[in-house]
Amino acid sequence: MLTVFLSIYTQDLKAQNTTQNLLSNAVSDETLWESLELDFNQVSKIYILDHGVTLELPDTFAIDGVPVEIIQKNQVESIQGFPLIHIHTLHVENNQALLRIYLSKRQNGKEQTTNAEFQFIKKDLEWQITKKQ
Repeated sequence: MLTVFLSIYTQDLKAQNTTQNLLSNAVSDETLWESLELDFNQVSKIYILDHGVTLELPDTFAIDGVPVEIIQKNQVESIQGFPLIHIHTLHVENNQALLRIYLSKRQNGKEQTTNAEFQFIKKDLEWQITKKQ
């Protein structure tokens, strides 16, 4: 029984670490931010919409020191700050992964959205971006 529990716990932890690593690499990449004329290094908080993709993330999660808050669809209008990240696709298979992200910002009452797609390969236990568009 203990072996089964440890096996399940280890698998959950690996999935959580994989999601964290993929999101950290993609969300901090300038490709996502440049078309909205935003600078990731000037963001004090990131909101991620919990909709459509199951995210295995810990309760406290930060990307390069920037705190991340997971919000529900009904909270989007109430958040004071953007950017808002929506993970459209998160697909991991063996040592390859695909991540599609939408980034939105509000400025002067208007919302602007852009997206980016990242392909990853796992080398030496690290996820590396192999293609981004």
